[in-house]
Amino acid sequence: MLNKISIIFPFFKSSASEKTVSYKGVFESWEQATKNSAGYDSECILKKSDDILDKIITGAKKCEKDTISFDEYQYSLPLLLGLNYITKAAKDNLYVLDFGGSFASSYFRNFDVLENLNVKWTVVEQKKIVEIALAKLKHINNLSFITSSELDLEKKKTYNVVLFGSSLQFMQSPSDTIKNVIHQGVESIIFEQTPVVNSGERKLTVQEVKEPIYDASYPAWHLNEKELFDWIGPTFLLRHKSINPHVSNHCDGFESKLFDYVFTKKS
Repeated sequence: MLNKISIIFPFFKSSASEKTVSYKGVFESWEQATKNSAGYDSECILKKSDDILDKIITGAKKCEKDTISFDEYQYSLPLLLGLNYITKAAKDNLYVLDFGGSFASSYFRNFDVLENLNVKWTVVEQKKIVEIALAKLKHINNLSFITSSELDLEKKKTYNVVLFGSSLQFMQSPSDTIKNVIHQGVESIIFEQTPVVNSGERKLTVQEVKEPIYDASYPAWHLNEKELFDWIGPTFLLRHKSINPHVSNHCDGFESKLFDYVFTKKS
């Protein structure tokens, strides 16, 4: 696949400054963090994401990340590596499960590469996002949207790539989420921009976001790398690891950084 790509990948730069994204905590439970935040199902997030989706559909913008729109594609090295690593094993039939992928943000950020591949793409999201997406994006045949309650049925279609595009940290139980999406047919697992503590146990905080992204707050984990690798298990091999040099998160005496990981199933 890489012979089809002629791209220089710069280090990913966060669309948010330190003043835009901050953290408070640490919290002892998800319930406690939820009580101290507005929640991820905020209407302002949905409205802004929906408005930008309309611009992408009409061609006014190419893609978006964190509700910041772009005139050019914003390629993901971890995603494209994860697909490239398993192309032969998958016999060119790539089926991506994009967990928490909003309105297929990762799909559109890499669209001009993906359109040349035999890729099916399914996004797992909240019901209200799924309903809007199914109505507005039904013309894209290889793109679909489901809720988490439909995931068991999707497993029967044997998706072979799992993508967490900076989403795992927002799951109440990251370990259960990983366990639930991995099945025998998964060949590649990709994590993008995932906060990992420099040392010590994982920490639960509330992430607070301000404009120009949106005004919202929601629970967010800062994971422990060894624990994350244990959740994935011994049948997968780490093929790529990188750190975002532009972002360092600080909260209540601990520090975390954003990591990308790409795993493939051992042969």
